[in-house]
Formats: sequence, structure tokens, C-alpha cells
Amino acid sequence: MDLLSTSAETLDAAIATAPSSPGIIGRSSFVTNSHHVAGLIHGDSATALKTLPNDTFNVAITSPPYFWVRDYGYDGQLGHEESVETYINKLMEVFDEVKRTLHPEGMFFLNIGDTYYSGNGQPHGSDPKCSSRNFFRTKMRPVDASGWDIPKKSMIGIPWKVAFAMQERGWTLRSAIIWNRCNAFVEPTARDRPHRQYEHVFMFTKSRFYSFDRSKLVEEDVWNIPIERSRRAKHNAAFPSELVRRCIEVGSPPGGHVLDPFVGSGTSIFTAIANDRNVVGVDMSPDYVDYIQSALEADRHKDISWENLLQRVKTPSAAWELWEGNKKNFRKPGKPKTE
Repeated sequence: MDLLSTSAETLDAAIATAPSSPGIIGRSSFVTNSHHVAGLIHGDSATALKTLPNDTFNVAITSPPYFWVRDYGYDGQLGHEESVETYINKLMEVFDEVKRTLHPEGMFFLNIGDTYYSGNGQPHGSDPKCSSRNFFRTKMRPVDASGWDIPKKSMIGIPWKVAFAMQERGWTLRSAIIWNRCNAFVEPTARDRPHRQYEHVFMFTKSRFYSFDRSKLVEEDVWNIPIERSRRAKHNAAFPSELVRRCIEVGSPPGGHVLDPFVGSGTSIFTAIANDRNVVGVDMSPDYVDYIQSALEADRHKDISWENLLQRVKTPSAAWELWEGNKKNFRKPGKPKTE
């Protein structure tokens, strides 16, 4: 079967002409300077994916919001459900659409972390390492309430609950990769257990027969990849570009198509473009969508100054991140570009 049965032009057209829906706020498609298509849909993931064609993507890669771990600052966000069952059901709605849009020989890499059940009947407390956790750590979360059918202080086991739910929906679980986060932060509140240094990256396939380029495999099922830390960001990216690159390389040919239904700050989009792939990302966060659009515009119009970049992304910290990652593409502040 042709692994590139959908061309980049067809993918671009599918994004541009997809039907509108109440769950979709906006959509945009970029053709980068390297002639790759980067599609970005602002809206609900399950709704957005329903507008994309069948059997399109060679590989899907994502790290969805974890259950009651962070607050991303917008209404209706995934991860703030009242129960684990509701959270998993919402994930399954999205992943059913991932399966439909995945090429018959495609793969899906899912990075997902666990959550502890405290059951203390009071808020967990603030997190000095991550301000995005503090909003709901100072109020009662479902995982803080008493009455669950598991002992207090238990890990809930969400990654494997999700994996089993996907098997029930017809996915083939081919590997449970361990992502060893070599430089993971110490957990200051964990005084009576080992600190968490790894997360799961499940490798699912749509069928028994799929495309897997073993020659691109760097390590077997323990991937030693440090967290990418930013000097300016208030918290660390949970999804490093090297992890995405490995999934892309083994799961898709050059010029292939990549999907991320929870694209966040755009790591999958930027990594796919840098590795000769076309990509579509979906996210509900207006801040993340603005950030990605600004970066893609910067790639398309590389003759851009620091001052214009700052206006595009609205905050100095976000502009700095783009500047640091793309110095070669921008004029230095106050100096004209020279040939």
C-alpha cells in the first residue's frame, strides 16, 4: 500500500476546505519555506479531527493533558473531569478519530503520565516548581476528595487504564516504551517514596501490519531523553523534541504526514517540519495557538525583526523563546539584515 497516498497539496486543501463546526474556533494552513504543510486547528480535538479525511496520517504523536495535574487557563479543558472514567472516555472520543484518520499501516505514540489519589479531603497545596498547577491545587480537586475505592496516597494507574481502554476499542498495543527523563526534577513533597523519573510512551498500531523503520530506532524500549528546560519558561516542557523526532523517524517516511491532536506549544509541529514531514496539530488553548501561528509566520516570513516578533507573540518571554530557537532566521535587534 502507498504510504503517501495523500499528497501534501491534498492535505493542505483538506485543512482549508474542511466543514465548519461549533467546536472549531479557527483553522489555518501554512506552507513553510521548506515546502512542508503545517496545519493548525484551534478547537476541540474530537470535533476537529472529524473534519479530516480517512487514512491520512502515517504517524500520530501526542501527550494529552494529564488528569488534574495542570491548569491551562481556559474553560472546558481536558484533564479536569470529575472522574477518571469520564477523563478516559473523553480521550477515547479523540483517539477513535485518530484511528480513523490514521493510515492503515500507521502508528500512534501516546505519552501519558499518572496521578496520585490523596483522598485527604483538602487541597493538595501550591507547587513551587510550576505556577500552572497552583490554581487548582489551592481548591478541592476530585483526587483530593474522600470516597474513592482505592487507598489514600495510591497511584491511580491512569496510563495502563488508558492502554486497556484502547485495546478494547481495537488498537494493537505493540510496545510500552519507558521514557527515562534523565534530568527530572526532584519532587519536594515526595518524602516517603521514590521520585518519578519516567513516563510511558505507548506504541499502538491500527492493524497487525504496519510500517516501522527499525533502522531509525536509537534505543529499544527504554528511551533516555532529558527534559528540555527553558531559562525563561515558568515550567518545563513535558514533551521534548528528541522524543517526537524518534517517533517520527520510525513511524513515517520522509515527506509523510504527522498528527498531534493535543499539540500544546507546538513541539510536534516544529519537529515534524524540521524532519521533512507535513503535520497537522489541534489545540484548545488560545495562547498556544497564537504562539504556534507566530512561529509559523516567522518561518514563512524570515525577514523579521525582534521588534515585530515581540508584537506578534505579545510577551517578551515568548518572543525570547522564538528568538533563541530561530536566531539564524531573524535580524538582530536594531540592525538591518544584510546579504
